[in-house]
Amino acid sequence: MIEIILFILGVTTGIYGVLVGAGGGFILAPVLILFFSKDPQMAAGTSLALVSVNSISGFIAYRKSGFIDVRSGILFAIAAVPGSVLAPFILDVMPGNLFRTLFGVLLLGLAIHMFFRGSKTADDSKNISNEKTLKPALPKWKTFTVKERKITTFDGTIFKYSFNESLATIFNLVLGFISSFFGTGGGFLRTPILVSAFSFPVKVAVATSIFSLSFYATAGAVAHAFNHNIEWYPTLLWAGLGLVLGGQIGARLTQRIKSFWILKLLLLVVLFLGLQLLLEGLWPGLLKLPSAH
Repeated sequence: MIEIILFILGVTTGIYGVLVGAGGGFILAPVLILFFSKDPQMAAGTSLALVSVNSISGFIAYRKSGFIDVRSGILFAIAAVPGSVLAPFILDVMPGNLFRTLFGVLLLGLAIHMFFRGSKTADDSKNISNEKTLKPALPKWKTFTVKERKITTFDGTIFKYSFNESLATIFNLVLGFISSFFGTGGGFLRTPILVSAFSFPVKVAVATSIFSLSFYATAGAVAHAFNHNIEWYPTLLWAGLGLVLGGQIGARLTQRIKSFWILKLLLLVVLFLGLQLLLEGLWPGLLKLPSAH
C-alpha cells in the first residue's frame, strides 16, 4: 500500500510541479514531514532528490518545445549551486521545530505574494498567448545590465522580453540555499518572481526554471546523500517513478491549461501546507495528522 501511495503522490506532484515550473518540492517536503512522519533532514534530502528526478524529466520533455531560455537557465543554475551544496550541512544542526516554523512562514509569504500578484500574472499569460510577443516597459531601477531575449517556440511563436540579468542571477544565489535547505527546489519561488519582477513570459519562466532546477537540485541532492539524508527505499524509488511519469505529462499539459487556474490551485496548496507547518512548528503535536505508515 505504501508503494502505491508514494507512486500516486509522485505522479500528481510531478504533473503539477512541472506545470508551474516548481519541481514539486514545495509539496513533497511538507507532505513527507506531516503525513509520512519523516524527520526534517530526511524529508528535505529525499524531497530534493525527488525534485532532481522531476526536473530532469520535465527538462527532457520541455527541450523540444522551445520555451527554455538556455542562457538564463545556465546562469541561474551556476549561481544556485554553492548555496544548494552548503544548505544540507547547516540543516543537520537545526532543530526540527524551528525548521517547520521557518518553512511555514516561507510558504505563507509566498501565498500572500501570489494572492496580490496572481491576477497580473494570469493577464500576462493571456497577452502572450494572443499577441505572440511581449515587450514590457522596465522601471529605471531595472535598467542596469538589462539584456534582451528572443525565444522562438516549436510552433513558431516568438517571445521578446528584457530583464536585468545581474539582479536575476543574484536572486538565484539566495534561492539555491533556500531550495536545498527546505528541500523544495526553489522553483515555486523562482517562477512567480521571474514573471512579476523580471517580466519573463509565463511559459518561458516555467520551462527555464525547470531547466535550471535540473542542475542545482541534483548538486544539492548529492550533498544530502553525502550526509545520509535520503530515504532511497521506498520513498525515492516509488515516488521517483511517479515523478518521471508525471513530469512528462505535465510538460505536455502546459499548452492546454490556462495559467490563471494553475496559479489559483498553487495558491491554495501553498496556503494549506504553510499553515500546517507553521502550527506544527510553533505547537508540536497540536495537529494530529494520520501517518501513512
